[in-house]
Amino acid sequence: MEQRKDLFDLMLRRIKQTAAEHGDKMPQAFARWFSEIYVGKNADIYISDGTGDGKVDALVTTHKQRSTKYYIINSKFSHDYDKSSPVSFYDEITRFWQAFENKSNREEYLQNAVRESFRTMYKKFFRYFDDGLAELFFITDHKINLKQYNSVKSYGVRVLHLDDVLQYLVEHLEGAMPETDPLTLASITHVLTPPSTETEVPTSIVFARLIDFLNYMEDDPFDLLFARNVRLWLGKTETNKEIEATFKNNPKEFAYSNNGITLLCKSHKHEMGKRELTLENPRVVNGSQTLHSIRGCANPSPSARVMVRIIEIPSEDAGDITKLRARRRDIIHKISIRSNMQNPVKMWNLVSNDDYQNELSQHFWKKKLYYERRQNEWKIRRDDLKSIGISQGPEIRRLTQLIASYYYEKPVLGPANAQGQLNSLFDEDAYSIIRNTQPELAYRIWLLAEIIYGEIGKLRQKRQYLEEFSGYIKFSLFSTICRSIDKIYPHIWKEEAFEKYLEEQSRSPEGKWEKLTKTAADHVISFYKKEKKKASQGEWELTPANYFKSKSYMKPVIESKLPRNLTSLSKQLLSKLC
Repeated sequence: MEQRKDLFDLMLRRIKQTAAEHGDKMPQAFARWFSEIYVGKNADIYISDGTGDGKVDALVTTHKQRSTKYYIINSKFSHDYDKSSPVSFYDEITRFWQAFENKSNREEYLQNAVRESFRTMYKKFFRYFDDGLAELFFITDHKINLKQYNSVKSYGVRVLHLDDVLQYLVEHLEGAMPETDPLTLASITHVLTPPSTETEVPTSIVFARLIDFLNYMEDDPFDLLFARNVRLWLGKTETNKEIEATFKNNPKEFAYSNNGITLLCKSHKHEMGKRELTLENPRVVNGSQTLHSIRGCANPSPSARVMVRIIEIPSEDAGDITKLRARRRDIIHKISIRSNMQNPVKMWNLVSNDDYQNELSQHFWKKKLYYERRQNEWKIRRDDLKSIGISQGPEIRRLTQLIASYYYEKPVLGPANAQGQLNSLFDEDAYSIIRNTQPELAYRIWLLAEIIYGEIGKLRQKRQYLEEFSGYIKFSLFSTICRSIDKIYPHIWKEEAFEKYLEEQSRSPEGKWEKLTKTAADHVISFYKKEKKKASQGEWELTPANYFKSKSYMKPVIESKLPRNLTSLSKQLLSKLC
């Protein structure tokens, strides 16, 4: 479990990666990295070069269906852990704030503090601010100077210090960033809230209008509201059809016909006079099926209501991140599992939002690939993702099966479990090994599989080869090729050069990959044929469907001596790297 210093070190690593990716220096990369966490990578981010920038290090623009918003950022970066903020920081916050607030002094400020080529853009900043479209930020990874902070906290600048930045990093790792817009539930007269002595975290229950959720979802194109939900929409299952029918035909019956929605949030406040309940950074953890089932309904009724459970998740306090983060994880995990579900939940649904799956998602995103942790997520978000240059990557079940096949010697993993025991891969014994697989290795495993499975497709088309086995042999075939690589170059999986080679080959594989794939397949099939012959002499029928998911059948394949021509082909393909 990470300490506060570990989170700081993780932050530095992420900033270095951002710097390398964009060619930034570390201070500029800090502003970019934080912006990508806070508002998401879909925003437009302009980074200043630091000379005559009038204290503006980054301008971030976010576009939504109904609005455009700007974040004007002044940042201060340090490599040193727990370094205190000097007095000069707070003097700079004062000047930064006054530049925007003091309209009569703006022209003088532009002349003295802003280079000529930047002044036209700076005038736009002033206009955005005056129109209420821009928010001012001062962010630093220095520790707070409380006395000095108290002197500037009433200004219209959002000031974030080290512990605030680490808090956002934690929420990013948990899938709760970027923050969602506040959700306002209208016509809320009564809020049921148990006494604080009787609940571990603040909890409320209301009956909210579904139309408020539908209106909110219209301006949430990337479904951030559902980022913490273990699943997105499963499609038109029978249950989901019934949900839609009730909403359309009997809206007043919805409140007692549906299991309800569970929401996590940073805070929630009920204004009795306005009869409004406002939630900060809301996230649906149960109820995705309900909301997605009614999303496309024409002329939705304002009378349809649903029971909503609202749970506040505590933030980490300064100096106690480790303890409280463990508590948050435990609370979120229990809520996800114990919430009533109208559709059955699979084991992989329950881990889809854990730290490891989020880490994999972030790594594939850096490769411009979308890692699908939740069923149908790519289908739902495909057009928006393609528009920003993100392509389809692996899906949680298939990647987990490939990782299991890579660990061919592990009793709880291996190709047989990958083929026939998918749920078991998410049991604690197996999943503890899976989640210790570095994202870099998982990415390389997926790349190799993409090459091999592409060659299987070619073999089927050209030679009608593997027709009988293609749906069953893939994981044992993958394990066999992994074995041949391990025999020749056991440490190659750790090499970045191997990754670059696999990326190149996945785009345009050389001919030897087809030979390697066929040789490995012939080797595996030879074992099947032997067992098939034995079975024909007995009273049972052996088919690829039951052969490749049997650990007893796969054991001899995994322990066999590899053919010389197979290892030779592996050596030829990879020799240039070693």
